[in-house]
Amino acid sequence: MIDVLGTGSAPRLVVFDLDGTLYPKEAYAEQVLAVIGRMFVELQGASEAHAEAKVAELREAMRTNWSGTSTTSFVRANGFDVAQWLEYRETHLSIADGLRRDDGVVRELGRLREVVPIVLLTNNTRGSMEAILGKVGIGTEGFTEVFSSEDSRDTPKPDPGAFQVVLDRLGVPAEGTWSVGDRVDIDIAPLQRLGGSGIAVDGPADLGAAVDHLIGLVRRA
Repeated sequence: MIDVLGTGSAPRLVVFDLDGTLYPKEAYAEQVLAVIGRMFVELQGASEAHAEAKVAELREAMRTNWSGTSTTSFVRANGFDVAQWLEYRETHLSIADGLRRDDGVVRELGRLREVVPIVLLTNNTRGSMEAILGKVGIGTEGFTEVFSSEDSRDTPKPDPGAFQVVLDRLGVPAEGTWSVGDRVDIDIAPLQRLGGSGIAVDGPADLGAAVDHLIGLVRRA
């Protein structure tokens, strides 16, 4: 089921999230939790008990407030800088290994790309992003442009600055831009603060409904 959050304006650009949006969040959460636990021990010298407590805290946040929980924000709040987090997850995390091709995702993105430019914006590193997109079957070539952590640098989502990077690069105003993601506070609210709109999805199974809505807006304009 989708949740449309916006003005109803016709999209001139659609920004897609990656994790939990173009592949199921279940393939992401437990792997990330395990890596964050290791990071507390190896980089901060924390005890196993402390690391387990922190992982439990993040797991509960994901369970009760998935829409508002950002792993990047969590690690930053616990003393890691963005560069540390990206380097560590690039070395120790391989979400792509557990994924497979999803023809439904490929089809829906292709339908939308025929009527409006689409881009990807993710807090993943470029290497991880490319591996995930390759396994799902889209590839970076499935988007007009892709934006990774290397592009947003010190303003990763949920910072609106991540979306501003996209808007500046594509030369599209926020008012004509829509975001599609599984977490309202992370993937949609930051663009709304700039004047844009969004559609919240529960995962890839909702992409068809989201694409139908966006195509309808384009055709009615």
